[in-house]
Amino acid sequence: MDNVTHSLAGLLVAASAVRLRARRDGAEPTARFRRVAAISSMVAANLPDADLLYTGTGDRRLAYMLYHRGYTHTVIMAIVAAILVWGVATLALRWPRLARATPQGPETDANSGSGMRPTGDARWLLALLLVSSLSHLALDWTNSYGVHLFWPFDDRWSYGDAVFIVEPWFWVVTVPMLVASTRSWIARVLLSLILLAGLVLAWRTDIVATGAATALTLGAALSIVLARVLRPGPRAATAVAGWITVTLMMVAGSRIARQATLRAARGVAPSALIADVVVTPLPANAVCMSVISVEREAATYRVATARVSAAPSITPASRCGMRGGSGPTFRPSTRASTSSVHWDSEWTAPAIELASLARESCVTLAALRFIRVPMWREISDSSLILGDARFGGASGSGFSDVTVTRRSTSCPSAPPWTPPRADLLGL
Repeated sequence: MDNVTHSLAGLLVAASAVRLRARRDGAEPTARFRRVAAISSMVAANLPDADLLYTGTGDRRLAYMLYHRGYTHTVIMAIVAAILVWGVATLALRWPRLARATPQGPETDANSGSGMRPTGDARWLLALLLVSSLSHLALDWTNSYGVHLFWPFDDRWSYGDAVFIVEPWFWVVTVPMLVASTRSWIARVLLSLILLAGLVLAWRTDIVATGAATALTLGAALSIVLARVLRPGPRAATAVAGWITVTLMMVAGSRIARQATLRAARGVAPSALIADVVVTPLPANAVCMSVISVEREAATYRVATARVSAAPSITPASRCGMRGGSGPTFRPSTRASTSSVHWDSEWTAPAIELASLARESCVTLAALRFIRVPMWREISDSSLILGDARFGGASGSGFSDVTVTRRSTSCPSAPPWTPPRADLLGL
């Protein structure tokens, strides 16, 4: 997910923890605890993306593909990250008391006089930061990009295929509740600008349908009203419930679209092996999906793109935007479409060629440790462009496109990820 959404998730987890603690203790936590909880939770919710500091972008495209969402996006490392942030946050809670050198006992919060226990603060912070850090993995898993949740015990990529990488509904259900809960006018302004920017982009970008943008705007208005009338406890619970509801709706739409694609693909190519179905919902839309079908039929490897509607009686697939497979390597699909599945384009190649490339080129095999839907295009007798259909498909402009030689023995360092298409490589 984008880092704005991760930050909002961290703030929402902190706000929920504050409300739970207030309910348990019968008193509001100190202002210092609330502030430290919010900041540290936001940091923990973003910390797994620290791998961007060493993966880089641009010319380091292969390193980015292999190492981003790699080691730092695992349960083990997320727990380690939470503990590190917890150590700093605990020092932040205790530092003013140490600086004043007050004679009060270790179980009293000398700054607030409220009787709050620092040891209790530390326990609450640790639980809060564990949830915040792990929320990053959960959110990233919902995309079609993938994560390695259980490394080093499992080297395979794991994909949720349920939520677009920037989902504005999360902003709509969360921001008004956070604005109403914070006492900082700076935070209120920044959060309000985030929501406003999200709504403006929804109306201005073609990837968000007019109906979805309208629903987002009405949803934001309702969320603002609820944030103003609800008390703090129900307000946080409503935001969490809204976040969960959006996720479940996206998951349901994705699963329906996947099954519709499988039925359609088997109907037009009954002898083909469906190796994978990649589903990417459109932003703010639980009905329209962009789908890629990865198939092998006899000696042919095929990539087919489609628009799929999870509710064709409401929105036929042909009216779903974001036509898939429009790059120069694709050709228009000849498959018969239905109201549920509208086939857009396809690309084919000899299946044995991919296995040969992986066997003879170390760079190719390294790239295939990330590429989920491989496509390639020859640029000379000895080299070609290899890419992922999820991100342009060897068009030359996709972030996953790398130039590789057909035969190479110079092997780049690579993590031990199992290639997503190991089934087609004979691994």
